[in-house]
Amino acid sequence: MTKTKEQIIQKAFALFMTLEYREVTMSRILKATGLSKGGFYHYFESKEALFEEVVEQFFFGAASDEAFQPHPDKTFTENMDLFLQQKETAFQMFANHLGVEYSEINFFMFIMHAIQNLPGARQKTELFMQREKRQLESIIEVALHRGEIVETIQPSGLAALLMRLFDGTEMHGVLLKESFQTLSRERQMVREIYEWIKNKE
Repeated sequence: MTKTKEQIIQKAFALFMTLEYREVTMSRILKATGLSKGGFYHYFESKEALFEEVVEQFFFGAASDEAFQPHPDKTFTENMDLFLQQKETAFQMFANHLGVEYSEINFFMFIMHAIQNLPGARQKTELFMQREKRQLESIIEVALHRGEIVETIQPSGLAALLMRLFDGTEMHGVLLKESFQTLSRERQMVREIYEWIKNKE
């Protein structure tokens, strides 16, 4: 990949992560990159093609990194804290990379627009979610093995519930521009759930 093409993708990433897809007009792209229209079309045939490159590099490419593995000697809440911190670190990395405040990142809109506009994005997103669910299941399995939580808990069911709760909390944070509170809210939620499922014997 040429340096110019990489710079276009970097600038476009900032636009797509902080604005709605329809707001990322060709004029915004040209202004951000300093290219002429002809210069842009030398590298990309359309805004959609550019968006696909951005999504592939900064979401699906990043999501292929090594999965979180729970520590067998840590408690359920300790492993969940590590899992959530990994997610928080990824969001903060995006914010630092873009040079914006954490609350300015519109990650959920970014993914939604990818699903709406890019062929195959839905299937790749589903694979990403399955991977995240397996990570949560592994945390729950460690807790079951340690005898920490009641043995009737089904890892798959609890993992699916946690994912929906996290998604809702994160979306709430984005909509109200309170993303800085998301991690503490999710940790508190984990502790409340743990009180319901822990083995009291």
